[in-house]
Amino acid sequence: MPLPLIISSTDASAEADANHIGGKAAGLIRLTQSGWRVPAFYVISADVLTGAIGPIDTVNDVKSATRQATELAEPIQAFEFPPDLLDELKRVHCHCIGDGKMAAVRSSSVAEDGGKHSFAGIHDSLLGIADHRSIAAAIKTVWLSAISPSAIAYRHAHGLPLLDVSMAVIVQRMIRATRSGVCFTCDPLTGSQESVVIHSLFGIGEGLVSRGFPADSFYVRRSDFSVRSEIVAKPHQILPSCNRQPDGNVSPKAWQPLRQSDVTPETQQLASLSDLEAVELARAAIDVEQQLGGPQDIEFCFDGDGRWYFLQARPVTVLPTQNVVQPPIPERGNHIVWDNSNIIESYSGVTTPMTFSFIRHAYSIVYHCFSEVMGISPKVVDQHRDAFDNMLGLFHGRVYYNLKNWYRLVRMFPGYNYNRGFMESMMGLKQSLFLDETPPPAGRLRRWFVDLPALLKLLLRSSWNFLRIQTIVKRFEQHFYRYYDEWTQIDFSVIPPHEMARLYEMMERKMLWNWKAPIINDFYVMVFYGVLRKLCERWCGDASLQNGLICGQGGLQSDEPAKLLLRMAQTARENQDLFDRIVNDPLEQLPRQIAAEPKFSKFNQQMAIYLEQFGLRCANELKLESFSYQDRPERLYKILRGYLQCENTSLHDLSDMEQREQTIRSQAEQQVAQALSNSRSWFPRRLLFRWVLKNARTGVRNRENMRFARTRIYGILRRMLRSMGQHFADENILDGREDIFYLTIDEVWDFVKGTAVSTDLRGLANCRRREYETYRQEFSPPPGDRFETHGMAYHDNDFCQLPPSNEQASEPSLTGTGCCPGVVSGRAQIVHDPATDSYFKGDILVAERTDPGWVPFFPAFAGILVERGSLLSHSAIVAREMGIPTIVGIQGLTTKLQSGQSIKMDGRTGTVTIVDESWQL
Repeated sequence: MPLPLIISSTDASAEADANHIGGKAAGLIRLTQSGWRVPAFYVISADVLTGAIGPIDTVNDVKSATRQATELAEPIQAFEFPPDLLDELKRVHCHCIGDGKMAAVRSSSVAEDGGKHSFAGIHDSLLGIADHRSIAAAIKTVWLSAISPSAIAYRHAHGLPLLDVSMAVIVQRMIRATRSGVCFTCDPLTGSQESVVIHSLFGIGEGLVSRGFPADSFYVRRSDFSVRSEIVAKPHQILPSCNRQPDGNVSPKAWQPLRQSDVTPETQQLASLSDLEAVELARAAIDVEQQLGGPQDIEFCFDGDGRWYFLQARPVTVLPTQNVVQPPIPERGNHIVWDNSNIIESYSGVTTPMTFSFIRHAYSIVYHCFSEVMGISPKVVDQHRDAFDNMLGLFHGRVYYNLKNWYRLVRMFPGYNYNRGFMESMMGLKQSLFLDETPPPAGRLRRWFVDLPALLKLLLRSSWNFLRIQTIVKRFEQHFYRYYDEWTQIDFSVIPPHEMARLYEMMERKMLWNWKAPIINDFYVMVFYGVLRKLCERWCGDASLQNGLICGQGGLQSDEPAKLLLRMAQTARENQDLFDRIVNDPLEQLPRQIAAEPKFSKFNQQMAIYLEQFGLRCANELKLESFSYQDRPERLYKILRGYLQCENTSLHDLSDMEQREQTIRSQAEQQVAQALSNSRSWFPRRLLFRWVLKNARTGVRNRENMRFARTRIYGILRRMLRSMGQHFADENILDGREDIFYLTIDEVWDFVKGTAVSTDLRGLANCRRREYETYRQEFSPPPGDRFETHGMAYHDNDFCQLPPSNEQASEPSLTGTGCCPGVVSGRAQIVHDPATDSYFKGDILVAERTDPGWVPFFPAFAGILVERGSLLSHSAIVAREMGIPTIVGIQGLTTKLQSGQSIKMDGRTGTVTIVDESWQL
């Protein structure tokens, strides 16, 4: 039995025959018959056009096809619907759409939306038609698009017949949408089916699919339906107009039934979907995928009452199979994702076995203690022992986070979905990770009588620790300096190895097992800083405000070294002889020569204070193999030389620096006050905002000051190990003192205590030194910043960079996270290692990463750009405190810029512009 020429979606017997009604219409019928909410529609079969035109000649070249298309256009334009078909069209239209109701007229080519060729944007669609008399003309307009030059070019590019008039037409009731979007059941860029990807905005979807308006993005993880959202400003929307064309003629160029409208300023920053709506859409889309088979591209909209509709569904075409994330090979298993985001700040490049063995052990102890003190039950802590012991990994001498274990630990605490995002921001992660395993659902009795009491206990303990945080921090500092002051007096060179082994065990017991306060404070900083950012974004419309609000609070030990160096530079400027020596004499001779001169007594006193209080700091200060400023004081003179040679001396004026800090803070506070005063609920909002801000400021200050304690304990351990290395070298156990850093911490003490499984420490150290030297060579490329392994981590894995996420895959740009507001123009200077690079003559510091040891170099620059890092990176916090415009997290920064380029940076928006056109990428 032949199919009717007009098929209504309300006809339960309608057949989804794509050969007659096209793939798009067939998909709509299947959606409707599956019970999904789809706006009513009807389809004019492709047989109507093919019957009117008749057979067409086959052509093989574009020129002939274009000529024949011109000839075919005339009979299509002149086509008149037979009276009986026109009557049926009016009847079905009034039944499905309703006279005077808006309709959308879309193509449904037999070749379209078939899984291989989408014809996206090739065929015409006409929206907002509110007169049934215009429908016939609109149908002919859609038919004509089947033989348009763009359609012919598309067919030629994809090896399809150049002319094909097998075109059905869909006429669908148009929803007065308040929100619209597109839902992909796989990542359209990578092909990964890990998450459902949703893009949405306000108004009709035309703004997204045709106008390219900014849209929000939602990533809904299939395994646990957790949501990661990226909300953008949406200044414009497309809305339907009520225009009618009086003569019935339809031209998509001449008649515009849609209008562009501005979104109100207070609405632009709001999410177009709630997380609940995103999850509901994702669940429905997955069901549609199972019903229709294969990944789907689904258009949807919401009406004014909050009801959502599916407007069309079609297969996702041309999946990039080379980037599809395949599931772990079953027989290998053990899928792990490794990422060096922000740990590269402390452990950049190659890290020695000694440092890695110590920090791996330290991380395990510290986070084990933290979990217990926060109220996690010993049973749960024990269940996660493998996660505590394997938070870090080492590949080609580079340190990485084992991300799955970090997420597992965060999941032990309440509010996982929020805390996960805060952790990602704190760690500077570019891509989220979703755990494959989900806890089995608990029974009702267990939920009420086991899980709920445990949760309440955890919340009470967390709240109690928060209320006592200042007391906890104060007690930690008292405890720390009680032992630190004692250990700084020890001359390790005269202590025998067995005594040093006992001293190390005491240090581990007294320090590592009592390192709870810094981690507890870090947890609260993570939460309050994340909440502050959200409040600035939602209530003030500017997430970057948090940077100015944290600026200039004072009391940070981290910026004291730089400020003391600035005072030393000022002392040198006041003494021409001292100035000339620092600028001109060989650096290696300066510490000894200047210390011997009585006329430089003021400067020498300042230098002595610096070395005593801050001399343990250095670049890569958390690497035990590094040399501190106490070890190499000539490096301080190099910094001072950079200050003295700087032409812009205003950068080194302490009063100007402090004034900049206070100005930035004051402007941010005024902006917040203005934004909150415009709200009807301004009073409770102001109280909450002040409370969050106060705790964020206190937490950041505590965090930086306790980081200095970490630097100091590393300095003690560094001195101890170098003395131990000298003992081993003197006893001919090692070839040299520094070889001890190619052993692990346990191998050293096991050799002393008689528990070593190998006593050839020289052989071990020499073997590892050769291995690590290959890692340092340029011909040995390092692993990617983020990669995955399966099975045995070091066997049959290539450590290659994982493909970027959607947001990273966009066109390259010099954009990062603004940390301190301010606009700076000047020359870029790329610095890889401040200890070895040339003098600093640039206006803007450009670095792949920084650590606390870089802080003294900051005042030599008017602006700072860092490729790696996050808002809570040490460099971001200290630069913000100094009022130096700073941007971190700029992907590919050091490869896209060169020293000497003229650039302009905006520390508020996080953007960098290349000013000199001759340098443009």
